[in-house]
Amino acid sequence: MLRAVKNRFGSTDELGVFEMSESGFQAVSNATEMFLTEQDPDSDVLVGLAFTVIMDGSRTFIIEVQALCLSQSPVGGSTSKVVNGVDINRANMIKCVLIKQAGLHIPSVHLNVVSGLTLTETAGDLAIAAAICSSFLEYPIPKGIAFIGEIGLSGELRTVPRIDKRVHALAKLGYKTCVVPKQAVKALGTEGLENIKIVGCKNLKEFINVVFSR
Repeated sequence: MLRAVKNRFGSTDELGVFEMSESGFQAVSNATEMFLTEQDPDSDVLVGLAFTVIMDGSRTFIIEVQALCLSQSPVGGSTSKVVNGVDINRANMIKCVLIKQAGLHIPSVHLNVVSGLTLTETAGDLAIAAAICSSFLEYPIPKGIAFIGEIGLSGELRTVPRIDKRVHALAKLGYKTCVVPKQAVKALGTEGLENIKIVGCKNLKEFINVVFSR
């Protein structure tokens, strides 16, 4: 990834994405989904995995967040050893909010962001919570669903910057459903989103009832 620190005629928030080939560096044509791992085409669901959209400059990237809930804490293990790619304080906060506001008694959680990325945006909070809930409840999330939103300490869901661009990126890749904070639904509108269902939730309890109800 190459970023311009000074651009005389354009924006400096542009990010160039390249890969090394036999003939040298070549531009990645579809950087949006470059961090997605290949899944078994015969498998429609996967427990403990959720998708979200992050932004770097003006580019969008769809990433996978994985969670593994254990029935008890690992012997001699600390939380910092079982969290990869997620800020440790953010991960602990989301876990505590799920315990307090959603009533989930989660003893131990392993978190991982696929492809070695580091998730620093609060836009990924809802995907982290979805992955944890999926693993804890052993409820597989169907393919084609993504989660975008910030989680507050009282369990409320908050909108994030440029959520419209994030959702449009999902729609272009064929995602069928996107779960967002309820306050963001009206701002998104309908143009260009005819083939994707936007689901708005006010808080974590409503989110769990909507996504994980059988």
